[in-house]
Amino acid sequence: MEKKVLMTLWTLANQDVYRKVGNLFDTSRGGAQRIVMDVCMAISRHLKPAYIQLPTNGQCTTVADDVEMNHGFPGVCGFIDGTHIPVKPPSWDRDSYINRKGFPSVNVLAVCDNKMRFVYIYADRAGSVHDARVLRVSTLGRMIESGAWPPADNLHLLGDSAYPLLPSLLVPYRDNGHLNDMQRRFNARHSSARSVVERAFGRLKGKFRRMKGIDATSTGNALYMIESACTLHNFVMAHDEQESEDVDSNEEVIADGHVSQMGSTAAKRLAKEKRDTIAAQL
Repeated sequence: MEKKVLMTLWTLANQDVYRKVGNLFDTSRGGAQRIVMDVCMAISRHLKPAYIQLPTNGQCTTVADDVEMNHGFPGVCGFIDGTHIPVKPPSWDRDSYINRKGFPSVNVLAVCDNKMRFVYIYADRAGSVHDARVLRVSTLGRMIESGAWPPADNLHLLGDSAYPLLPSLLVPYRDNGHLNDMQRRFNARHSSARSVVERAFGRLKGKFRRMKGIDATSTGNALYMIESACTLHNFVMAHDEQESEDVDSNEEVIADGHVSQMGSTAAKRLAKEKRDTIAAQL
């Protein structure tokens, strides 16, 4: 079992082909691939629920207090963003996986806290799907729309302009060239605080370099590898206080002007009022 775990860690931490992994661990190419996928499935099913969890009300308050102390931005319980993980697309649906940069990928939705720990991961949509739609079809999106999470009205996530403005998801003011000082100050504080999720993605891809390109036989296998890497990211942060800063600085934002249909007219009006109130306080 120890050898299987070591083989999986090596595979996630490097971009070696399975033939080389098999040679390193004295097994066949197919044997290496089966072992890695079995361990990734076990991590996803058994460790992920313990290490990737949406924060409770008390945990949200702790995060919000820390963010307000460091960035002067009140009520923030997490940071949401998407990242593209290159994958081998299925031959029967290749076009769906081609993103705006022109390469096949999975569009991974993630929420992290103020310590770069992932508290939510959704990696089940092809690269052509826009960030806002990924959120809308995820369990998190349904929880946000129904009011099930965040656990209090004064709490919210911070996201970039790819996402809709909602009472529990605050995005920057759209810069049309006519922003006032209050709005520019809000956007600057928002950007400073939200950079933590970009650093979390950078650390994930720096430590688990397989996330720079997954050559899996199926997109389902790619999902297990992504969830395993995110789980191990949290595991390392929880158990290794001397962890080095191994960060991939090439994280790019892929976005467009898509407008999501999430949120009722009343919810959008409430979100605008909430954002304006916070902006006036900064």
